[in-house]
Amino acid sequence: MGKRPDVSFLDEHPLNFSRPELPALRDLLVAAYPYEDAARELAEYAGIEVGTFPMHKNMRLTWTELIRVMSKQGKLRTMVARAAGDQTVSAYRGRFAEMLEDEPAVPAPGPDLGTVWWKGDDTNPAVAGKLRFERLMKQRARLVDVEVARQVGHLARSVAKLTLRFPSAPAYATGFLIGPDLILTNHHNVTDPTLGDVQSVTAEFDYEQRFSDKPLVVKGLVESIQKNRERDWAVIRLEAAVDRDALVLGTPFDVGTDDPIIIIHHPNGAFKQFSLDIMAVRYADEHVIQYLADTQKGSSGSPVFNDKMHVIALHHAEVEITVDVNGVKESEWRNQGIRIQEVMEDLGASGIPFVRY
Repeated sequence: MGKRPDVSFLDEHPLNFSRPELPALRDLLVAAYPYEDAARELAEYAGIEVGTFPMHKNMRLTWTELIRVMSKQGKLRTMVARAAGDQTVSAYRGRFAEMLEDEPAVPAPGPDLGTVWWKGDDTNPAVAGKLRFERLMKQRARLVDVEVARQVGHLARSVAKLTLRFPSAPAYATGFLIGPDLILTNHHNVTDPTLGDVQSVTAEFDYEQRFSDKPLVVKGLVESIQKNRERDWAVIRLEAAVDRDALVLGTPFDVGTDDPIIIIHHPNGAFKQFSLDIMAVRYADEHVIQYLADTQKGSSGSPVFNDKMHVIALHHAEVEITVDVNGVKESEWRNQGIRIQEVMEDLGASGIPFVRY
């Protein structure tokens, strides 16, 4: 990704989807308006011409085409501005407002994990046609002990939105405290073959909806970064220690298929949220855990917990798996985290302090 054109991507025509802002906007719109009726209402408020709303089976493909339609009609900026003022999607309004700026932040580039890994290329109808999530659903119990909610609220204070500045672009990701002045995140969040090494990092611990106190915002020392590309981790030292609990790494419990997963993160760079899936784990070995709990771009570097709220993985990517569904080969999309034991081994070998369960 080189230096971006001077013209805002909202005003550029024809659109160039190689610009990172466009897929970022598409993913943001999918998250905020995941249903066709909501997307249609937003487009109508922005003045879409009658009869030009695109309809597809998949909302990611629908939003990709709707962005093109609104751009062609000169109404893309109007639609984004409308979303920025929409109270019904308050968790995402800040991100929509950033999209109106000349140089909005985009997700930190993902790791290069080969051609079998999902890159989000669902602008291709052949790829989009595979996204049949309803084929993967199971009957699931939804009861969760209230103590989990208490712990999520407490531990979330130690998770931060990372604002990253590369030589040619701003970006965002997620990270979490493993010490009073140490943030753990992904290697690919701070180093990219095209963008280069990150030039500045800011950790925002209280980027939350309806947060009313003075937010905790701390600069990171980029010259301090220690990292490991193979296991996709990086540790950033903060300018000053913070009065928040470091997350304890590891668990005495095994991880198996259908185990619950909780993830605290900043999906799409939006306000802090958490994902909870009662039967999330699809696969686990000594290196990775794969799960169905929701993440989005910007979630890279998030802590992955079991139902005891023990950190069991460092979220970092998505993967495509071919599965047999009633005799038919289907693509199943999973999210993946690096087993925290692997990261802990590296941290210990590198002399980086952390709290072990």
